[in-house]
Amino acid sequence: MSEQQSSETILKNLAEGLIAKLGFVGSVRVSQKEDSLPPVWQIDITLPEGQHFLIGQHGMNLGALQHLIKILGRRALAEEGTLLVDVNNYFAEKRSFLEREAYQAAEEALKTGFAVTLKPMQPFERKIVHTALASNTAVITESVGKGDERRVLVRRREEEATESE
Repeated sequence: MSEQQSSETILKNLAEGLIAKLGFVGSVRVSQKEDSLPPVWQIDITLPEGQHFLIGQHGMNLGALQHLIKILGRRALAEEGTLLVDVNNYFAEKRSFLEREAYQAAEEALKTGFAVTLKPMQPFERKIVHTALASNTAVITESVGKGDERRVLVRRREEEATESE
C-alpha cells in the first residue's frame, strides 16, 4: 500500500473529519484487530469535553455515530470489514459491566433454579449478554418482550434442572 492510503489512515481521517463537523475536538486512534478475517477495525475517539453529547443517553448518539462511520467507511475502503467505534472507553466499560451482570444472573439462575430477567436493554447490549453466556452450557439466554421493554432472560438449561433434582 505504498501509493494507496492504508485503511487505518482512511478511517482515522474519516472519523476526525466527522467529529470536527459535529463540533467536537478530540483525538482518533484506529487499530486493526490481529488475525481477523474479514478485518475488524477499532476506532477509539478521545474527547477532553463534550463526551456526554457525543455518547448520548444510554449510548444512543454513539450508536448513531458508529452507524454513520460504518456507512462512510464502506464507501471509502476497498475491503469489507467490521468497524467498532468507542468514545472515551464508553463501550468498553459498558461491555465489562454487562458481562459481570450476565455472569451474576447465570450464577443466580443456577443457584435458585429460577429464571433471572435483566433490565430492558438496547440490541447491542443484549448481544453482549448472549455472547458472554454462550459458552456456559448450564444456562440458556433468550430475549423477551417488545420494543423498549425487550430484555434478556437467563435460566437453567432443562437437562441441568432435571439432573440435579
